[in-house]
Amino acid sequence: MKQKQFEAEHGALWQDIQLILQGKAPESALQLPALYRRLCQCLALSGQRGYSPALTGYLQALVFDCHKHLYGAVAERPLTLRNWLLQEMPRQVRREWRLLTLALLAFWGVALALGWLVWVKPHWAYAFMSPQQLQDYQAMYQPGKMHIGRGGSESDVMMFGFYIWNNVSIGFRTFAAGIFGGIPALFSITFNGMHLGVVASWLSMDPATRETFSAFVITHASFEVTGLLLSGVAGMRLGLSLIAPGRMTRRHAIFAAARTMFPVIVGAAILTVLAAFVEAFWSANAGISAQVKYAVGAACWAVLIAFFALAGRAGR
Repeated sequence: MKQKQFEAEHGALWQDIQLILQGKAPESALQLPALYRRLCQCLALSGQRGYSPALTGYLQALVFDCHKHLYGAVAERPLTLRNWLLQEMPRQVRREWRLLTLALLAFWGVALALGWLVWVKPHWAYAFMSPQQLQDYQAMYQPGKMHIGRGGSESDVMMFGFYIWNNVSIGFRTFAAGIFGGIPALFSITFNGMHLGVVASWLSMDPATRETFSAFVITHASFEVTGLLLSGVAGMRLGLSLIAPGRMTRRHAIFAAARTMFPVIVGAAILTVLAAFVEAFWSANAGISAQVKYAVGAACWAVLIAFFALAGRAGR
């Protein structure tokens, strides 16, 4: 059954439950337990048939409110932070696999394509960045510096604060821009992919900066890029709920999408802050060998991929 048919068939049930919960249909209050069972069936069918996350989120919120009304304060206990991060967040990311695939293509597809272009024809780098910017990057990643990836003698703590501000602002802008139909969020992801591809290819052509740059970025990039992509996915989902709210009002559709995507937003924020910490105190430390950074960075990428692919499955 298509989603529109499903909504048309069961929409009256959902509206009846909302009226009871709002106290506008007291004469039907005794029917709520039976209606609640039917609502749970609707939620189960929505998940099995792969209906939109906005509809599933709306039904989840309605089930929660109904359960709270029937069984009291016990139902009000929220998911613990541990369950949110280790179960609900990866599950929700997997539910949004289409948007995640689009974000991955926008970031890594553009990064690899432009990286190859600059590698084959280096003069193309000047089409995306100024000569001064490219010279500054080369100076930042010269071997022998006490702190890699910095323009001066800034302390680790100072740079930690800067990285938090920079990373969080990029992630927040990407998420917030998604409300405008999702396109600005996708543009932000694409722009960051372009920037990485050009800079990485340009520095990799110089043997003096190749290893310094790659060893610097490999660890913290796992957290930073993942946080950026999750911010983009959450933003695009909110934007799509505004464009296609289904049977819900746009206000309710955005509320349902925000509630569903909240664990993803929290996860993106945590990853972004973690990336800033690693970048300031680990990546920039010239005293750690490149081989150790490669090993730790590869392990971080592997753990993150395994986490989002497998976490939360056993508890379902």
